[in-house]
Amino acid sequence: MADLIKWDPFQDITGFFDELDKLFTHFMKSFSEELYSSQLAGNRMNLQVKEEGSNLIITGDIPNSVKDNIDVVVRQDSVVISGENLLQKEDGQQKGYQWSKFTRACSLPVRVNSERTEIDFTGGKLTIRAPKV
Repeated sequence: MADLIKWDPFQDITGFFDELDKLFTHFMKSFSEELYSSQLAGNRMNLQVKEEGSNLIITGDIPNSVKDNIDVVVRQDSVVISGENLLQKEDGQQKGYQWSKFTRACSLPVRVNSERTEIDFTGGKLTIRAPKV
C-alpha cells in the first residue's frame, strides 16, 4: 500500500502569497525604474539621532519640500514626521511634476520633554532639538 502524504493547507496559502508578491513586483517594474525604486524605498528619509549634552538632536534631509507641507509630532518617546514633496522637472518644452507623500516614525532612545522641543526646517534640512527628561 502506498504511503499517504499529509496535506498542509498553510503551505498552499504561503505559496499563493509568494506568487502574488512576485506578480506585484513584476507589475511595479513594468512602470519606470524611478517609480519602482521610490516604491521600494518607500520615500523614506534617513534620520540621525544623537545625544548632545542635555538634549537629543534629530536631523534629517527632506529635499523638495516647503515648511508648510511638513508636520512634526514629538512625543516623550518618539517622533513622527510627515509631509508632501513636490518636484518640478523641466526638460526643453516639457514640464513635469512629481508629487509624493511620506511619513517617518522613529522611537527615541531616551524620554524627552515634548513641550520644550525646538524644530527648525531650513534649506531642506530638518533639525529637532528636544531636551531630555
